[in-house]
Amino acid sequence: MKAIPLDAPVGVELHDLDMSVPFTEEEISVLREAFDTGGFVLVRGQELADEDQDRFVTSLGELHTFRWGTTVEYLSNVIENNPSLAGSRRLLFHNDGAYRQDIAAGTCLYAQDVSPTSPPTAFANTVRAYENLPEDIKDKIENLHAYNMFDTNDTDAEQKRMRLSNYPEDADLSTVQATEHPIVITVPHSGKKALFVNEFNTSHIVEYGPRSEEGEELLQTLFAAIYDDANTYMHHYTNNDLVLFNNLAVQHARVGQIDNNPRTLRRLVLKTLNW
Repeated sequence: MKAIPLDAPVGVELHDLDMSVPFTEEEISVLREAFDTGGFVLVRGQELADEDQDRFVTSLGELHTFRWGTTVEYLSNVIENNPSLAGSRRLLFHNDGAYRQDIAAGTCLYAQDVSPTSPPTAFANTVRAYENLPEDIKDKIENLHAYNMFDTNDTDAEQKRMRLSNYPEDADLSTVQATEHPIVITVPHSGKKALFVNEFNTSHIVEYGPRSEEGEELLQTLFAAIYDDANTYMHHYTNNDLVLFNNLAVQHARVGQIDNNPRTLRRLVLKTLNW
C-alpha cells in the first residue's frame, strides 16, 4: 500500500491495496499514518461489500452506534423511511458532533450510487489554518473556548449558523444540544494544533459572550483562515469512491442542494481510535 499526497491542501490517496481482504499490520500502519498526517484519505475504484468498508474502518477503532441502533447511516435521497437527519439541503462546514462533549474521531463515506450532478463534499484543513495564523492571533485564542450548538428542530431549507444570540432570552432551549470546547485543540497522535470552531455550530466565544462584536470579529478571522480557497479541497464523487477523514483535523461541507438524481453514500463514524 502506498499513500500518495493529493495536489491539495489536505489529504492522501491510497494505492496498491485490495480492500476485499484483511489488511496486513504494515498496511494498517500506513493507513494510520495517512489518517494522522494527511487528515483525509481517498480510495478510488474498488467495489466494496458492506463488510469490506466495515473492516477498513474498524482497523482504526470502534464504530459509533446511531440512535436507531446500527453502526451505519445512509446519506441518500432514494432510500425510503431513511432515519438520517442530513436531508438534501446544503450543509455548512462543520466537525461532526462538535456540539457534543465526546467528539467522533473520524468519518468514512463510500459512494454506492452517485449521479454526475451529485453535489461534492468540500474539506478544510484546520491544522493548516491554525499554522497560517499570525502569531498575535494564536496568542489571543490560546486559552479561549467556543460555544457549539445544534437545534434538533432546525428544519430550514437553507442551513444557517447556529447562534445563541438569535434566540430570545426566555426561549425554550430543550431541543438545543450544546457544549464548550477549546478553540485550539491538539490532534491525537500527530500532536499538531488545530482550530476547533466551525461556521455551522459555533455560536460564540465563551469568554466574550454571545452578543460580543469583538468576539464575533475574532471568530470571523478564524473562519476566514479555515475556509480560504487555498485551504480547502473539493471532492466530486464517482461510484466506488471511499473517503475517510480525521474529524479533529478536517472539517467538511456539502456544497449544494441534492437534486432528484440518485445520491447514496454509506456512512460510518469512528467513535474512538484503537492505537
